Amino acid sequence: MSKKTEQIYKAISSLEDLQNQISIINQLAKSKNGSEISESERAEAARHLENIEFEMAQALKSLRFWIGSLYSYNGKSTSRAKVQASKENGKKGGRPPKEITMLKKRKVELEESVLPDLRREKSVTTDLELEEKLNLQISDYENELASIDERLEKWNDDRSSLRP
Repeated sequence: MSKKTEQIYKAISSLEDLQNQISIINQLAKSKNGSEISESERAEAARHLENIEFEMAQALKSLRFWIGSLYSYNGKSTSRAKVQASKENGKKGGRPPKEITMLKKRKVELEESVLPDLRREKSVTTDLELEEKLNLQISDYENELASIDERLEKWNDDRSSLRP
């Protein structure tokens, strides 16, 4: 048995012992329910419960530590194929920054949803004021789209200039 597993079992055993002690204290309190419990017995029981509470906290802390260390290796890349794939992806520039990802999402949203909906609404409206408002909105969104395209192109140029 490994040291980690042994420590986990030890912590579980300690918690079970503490649970048994609490059961004994409860049984004693129930048996003395009919008779009066003295102040000193009450203080001793309270002190004993505080000690049990402290020991339980220590055992739980130990258990969390050993369980965490037992599974700390999960998710680590150890195979040669994974390491090689990671290096190849890194040569391609890796994952783009979050800002670039958000720009790409916004571009798709504008091109596939927002602008087509506004253009469709403009084509069916008969109200001149509404048509003018729609023209302004379309113009604003087209300017935003052009700005996004410029920023994405600049990022692509910067990234390609860094590649060997």
